[in-house]
Amino acid sequence: MKVSRTAACLAGVLAPAAAGAQVPSPPTIECALGFQELRAAAEKLPGVQFSEAGGFEVARLSAAEKWRAEISFTTRWHPAYPAVTIRTLRRQVTGVWTADSKACGYGDQSRFAELVTDMKAGDKALTDASRDEVERRKQSRSPLAPMP
Repeated sequence: MKVSRTAACLAGVLAPAAAGAQVPSPPTIECALGFQELRAAAEKLPGVQFSEAGGFEVARLSAAEKWRAEISFTTRWHPAYPAVTIRTLRRQVTGVWTADSKACGYGDQSRFAELVTDMKAGDKALTDASRDEVERRKQSRSPLAPMP
């Protein structure tokens, strides 16, 4: 019975939802599934691309000009191992990309708390940088130019 429960969770949790939508929704993570099951599910996502950097194995997905997602799995030498994070960037109608993260920690909780703090600070920095870029573009555009 566990196999069918897991399969059902993966279909609805760590896979872009496309039911009735032209652009799929970004994936999310369900911490109850655990590190290994989330990692296995990420490998099955359509269009996923993996790379490794800074103590993380990163799975990247996107829907052009709508959203980008990075699901990161700590490697064995990362202080917060095992942990999974997901950062989702969504393009707002204003053109600003907003970043939001979720994390699941299965190891040392103090190291995991540090990881979450870093993720949240990164979310703010990315959102602020995008907002600043949109403002710079607005100021450099002629008032007579057509809207982008």
